[in-house]
Amino acid sequence: MDAQDDVYAAPRAALVAAPTERPRLPPFYVVSVTKLVLLSFATLGLYSLYWFWRHWKLHKLDRKLDIWPVPRALFSIFFAHGLNREIDQRLQRSGSRHAWSPGAWATLFVVSAISGRIISRLPDSVLPFGPGFGLIVLSLAGGTLAMVHAQRAANLASGDPAGAANARLTVANWLWLVPGGLFWLMSLASLVLLTGDA
Repeated sequence: MDAQDDVYAAPRAALVAAPTERPRLPPFYVVSVTKLVLLSFATLGLYSLYWFWRHWKLHKLDRKLDIWPVPRALFSIFFAHGLNREIDQRLQRSGSRHAWSPGAWATLFVVSAISGRIISRLPDSVLPFGPGFGLIVLSLAGGTLAMVHAQRAANLASGDPAGAANARLTVANWLWLVPGGLFWLMSLASLVLLTGDA
């Protein structure tokens, strides 16, 4: 009897495909600095909520920690120092050299976030639109600058110094960028009109 006709013969082909390995997630959120800055300004700083959440979520998975990323994002002023410290410790463990000051940049983020919230709530009788707008932009720039320095360190700790894996703007990003750009244009136009009337 031919082996091909033998129903009791062992199968020649594998019946189950060999499991494929899932790609390893980075220990922190990877994003290019340019994309971070654009989204931070377009969302008036709201991007920081997503930014902190992604960092803490990936760090939780990487270290198998029992932490809640959402509250850490919502109350980022209390966890900014902790995030920078975790990023710095990861850099030290990997032996990567990166000159930055985790504590100072976290402090700048906290000060910028708090001052921005206070300024945005002041009435025009206390702080007119022109100076108030300038101070809000300054606080937004300070918070974004602090995030940029943390992001450079996080990208390096994740093995992608330029953040190339997340540099392209997606459709979802443009849904934030277009209204954000229009807001900035309208705000600048209002500022020009107000200064022209003065």
